[in-house]
Amino acid sequence: MFQLVDREAELTALDTLLAEAAAGRGGIALVSGPTGSGKTRLLQTFCKQAENSGAVMLTAVASRAECELPLGVMDQLFRSETLPAEFRDQVNELLAEEFPTSHAKGADPAPMNQPSITVAHGLRSLLLELGERGPVVVSIDDLQYADEPSLQMLLFLQRRMKASRTLLLLAELSTIRSPHPVFHAELFRQPNCRKVRLEMLSPSGAHAMIAARLGPAKALELTEAYQEASGGSPLFLSALLDDYEAVHRLQAASHESEPAVPQEAFRNALTGCLYLADPADLKVARAVAATGKVMSPVSIGHMLGLNTATVEHAIASLTATGVLNAGHFRHPAARTVILEQVAPEDRHELHLRVASALHNEGVPPVLVAEQLVAASRAPEEWMINVLRDAAHAELAAGRTGMAGEYLKLALTDCTDSRQLAALTADRMRLDWQKSPLKAMRHAVRLKIALREGHLSGQDTGVLMRSLLWHGRYDEARETLALWEAMDATSDRPPSEELAAFINWMTYSHPSLLTRLSPSSEADGPGRGSGSAGAWAGAEARTGQDLVRPIGPQAVAVLSDLLDQGASDEAVTSAEGVLHSVGLGVATLESLHAALLTLICADRPDKAASWCEELLKEATEQGAPTWQAVFAAVRAEAAFRQGDMAAAVQYGEEALTRIPMAAWGVAIGGPLANLILATTVLGQHEKAVKYIRLPVPDTLFDARYGLHYLNARGHFHLSTDRPAAALADFESCGRLMSAWGLDLPSLISWRGGAAEAALALGEKQRARSLMEEQLTRPGTHQPRTRGASLRLLAAAADLKDRPALLQDAVRLLKPDTGRFELARALADLSDTYWQLGDPARARGTADQAAEMLQACRTHARPQSEQPSQLARPAGLPWPQPPTGPSPSATPREPAKPAGGDERKPAGADVLTEAERRVAELAAMGATNRAIGRKLYITISTVEQHLTRVYRKLGISRRSALAARLNVEPPQAAAEAESA
Repeated sequence: MFQLVDREAELTALDTLLAEAAAGRGGIALVSGPTGSGKTRLLQTFCKQAENSGAVMLTAVASRAECELPLGVMDQLFRSETLPAEFRDQVNELLAEEFPTSHAKGADPAPMNQPSITVAHGLRSLLLELGERGPVVVSIDDLQYADEPSLQMLLFLQRRMKASRTLLLLAELSTIRSPHPVFHAELFRQPNCRKVRLEMLSPSGAHAMIAARLGPAKALELTEAYQEASGGSPLFLSALLDDYEAVHRLQAASHESEPAVPQEAFRNALTGCLYLADPADLKVARAVAATGKVMSPVSIGHMLGLNTATVEHAIASLTATGVLNAGHFRHPAARTVILEQVAPEDRHELHLRVASALHNEGVPPVLVAEQLVAASRAPEEWMINVLRDAAHAELAAGRTGMAGEYLKLALTDCTDSRQLAALTADRMRLDWQKSPLKAMRHAVRLKIALREGHLSGQDTGVLMRSLLWHGRYDEARETLALWEAMDATSDRPPSEELAAFINWMTYSHPSLLTRLSPSSEADGPGRGSGSAGAWAGAEARTGQDLVRPIGPQAVAVLSDLLDQGASDEAVTSAEGVLHSVGLGVATLESLHAALLTLICADRPDKAASWCEELLKEATEQGAPTWQAVFAAVRAEAAFRQGDMAAAVQYGEEALTRIPMAAWGVAIGGPLANLILATTVLGQHEKAVKYIRLPVPDTLFDARYGLHYLNARGHFHLSTDRPAAALADFESCGRLMSAWGLDLPSLISWRGGAAEAALALGEKQRARSLMEEQLTRPGTHQPRTRGASLRLLAAAADLKDRPALLQDAVRLLKPDTGRFELARALADLSDTYWQLGDPARARGTADQAAEMLQACRTHARPQSEQPSQLARPAGLPWPQPPTGPSPSATPREPAKPAGGDERKPAGADVLTEAERRVAELAAMGATNRAIGRKLYITISTVEQHLTRVYRKLGISRRSALAARLNVEPPQAAAEAESA
């Protein structure tokens, strides 16, 4: 029992009445208040004080269980242990006769009959006799449950005790409607009747209670929150403090200022409060707990079968008690506590009634669906529709958790085949966000629904995207044929979804729309090489999760770009899509197409910025597949920007978001960027690891296979396998041409092929490839054109190179292609060296070195970084500006002769990088010295020399000078001394 605080005025009033009774002026006090306001505690405290002062105490507590027991209250009063023994025989005689009640429970007292009057006179005489010994206090608690005959007796006595030494102390629950209006009217007519109304505790009262339990310091910390949670109810506040002490008994240093999570004390207090209240209060409290807030009284009345007035009174009572506040539970745990007390079957039925009431009120579907999920069933057809609408609303808001619950229940209880197909497609959309593998489990049911004509065009698109993502092209062709046939026989206009989908397939899975079977083009380089092994059961999932048709605007912009090349309008349109479309199950394809447009338009900087934002949104929505997709695009943007470390970081992040097997044919995207970036960084072992990862056989039937072939070709170039590189680039080119995707800004396969041709000594072939590339759509874009001019210069005569390279440097920008800019600067520096202009060579080399450093920013800790970034074979890095001038070295500036530069005999079979190392070694430089001079590692020097020995057919370092027509170090020294 809680201590009595904030009740000094009430105790004083009762003390005054007791003093007047002791003086022979009998009185009446009626104490009222909400449940838990402390009425019982007040009576107990006062009665204890009165007994200590010498008053005779007669006490009783009425109860709901005994409200129909005649004279049950009077029996408690006058058979009390506090009654002197000499009066007990007299009481037993008076109360021996039974007094049957003829009124309903809670009715007002009827007119008294003669036997009742006789008993009443006897009891009055007994009270007067007791009064001669001292003041008498007759205390009755919970008067609202008193039986009818007892109420008759009380009215009889109170009319005849004005001059007695008796204080009649009554306590009852205050309600909007009086339980005994006639009794109250009679009582309040008496001039000696005093009403004492108990209000909830004030903030100062709550502070005093907390301070008495936990100390003043803790009271300052807790009062505000605990006052709010308890509503000032002494009952609830005391229970919360009990729970606080139980939880923190062993935590003396606790600093929590919010109410502790309710434990047993609060549960018991709330449960007892509701069971002692009017039964209607408990019913309404349960309805409010089911809905989470107070609905309109009319709706609650319909739900519970109560009239509106009764519901209004119950809400007012619960508010006065401190359970409710402004239509909500004061303490969030109250809802759980109340529902826990309801049997599961009754609780489920209650939630169904709440769902129907909410649906009739026209509230948003989500609120109705919450009730259906709580009920664990949806037996009516309208409930299935509500669940699906609610799931769509949750998905649109990025909340996948409850959307899954709604769809799960709808799928369980749905019996209509067409509706079941639509729900299954929705579930596939949702599952794809979490796991494409998990989403594919719905494919069989959807294919059956399509054959039976139960699947809509939009939902067929969902199935198609999943099949294509996994490379299940035979099933996809069958599905597409059924979709087209269904659309052709429909009375409706041609499907926008089908048209947009086919448009999307032209760049994502073009093999399905061409007569050429591209698999044969990639069998050799893709599958037969052992680096891209078969993926047994390539069952990954995609589920481009769209509820409405695939975004036609974004797809159209990208398609135009692939047909006609990039333009400022394409960039503007793509950014317009990104600005106006939020991330959701219905927008992923549009956003992806817009990002790819920016990348193909040579704006990787913009694509990177947008990817960062979309990655944040995908993370917030808890969608691993989306995170993986945007991380892969971010990796591609980083590579094109020249930020190789970021390309590796985001590429690896993409692979960790979902399992490898879940990527389907799309795995080619992140793998391609990882292979390219690690190759450029010189991390060949890592590149090999990525190349050896298994990929689906059908990878080379999708656009992603093009990126993979291009990346592997550059790896072959960097590891001195130009023939294998050329095969990959040409396979990529044949597929791009066959699929209508031959756009250099998408993949510059001709650029890779030109580099391979240069490494093979086929300069004219390289020149032809680059001249052809410069005629393709999109090569007016600065990055694409600058990279093309650099390669054209590499295939041109020495005298023509500076102008081409200078144009390339002017076009390339650090923020959209710093690696290409570094390569162009490196080539320009090398050209200046060969033309005998060391000053310009050094300055340009400095710029190239700065760009190269930017390309490996944040790559690895300094102690682990390679001393030089790797580079495709045949394209040397710039000479360091600190070396000797060309005139002082054995290799003199080349002199044009018919447009060709002269090389030492035997050097034709070597790449430029190998020739540099070989010449310095032939001059007597150590491996360490060569490394410092060329800014490469000793390991790289050793690898180059190994390949040089093999190509020149020698086994010793001393044989290099003769094979390269370079003076040996001893002869050079003798010439200098002479």
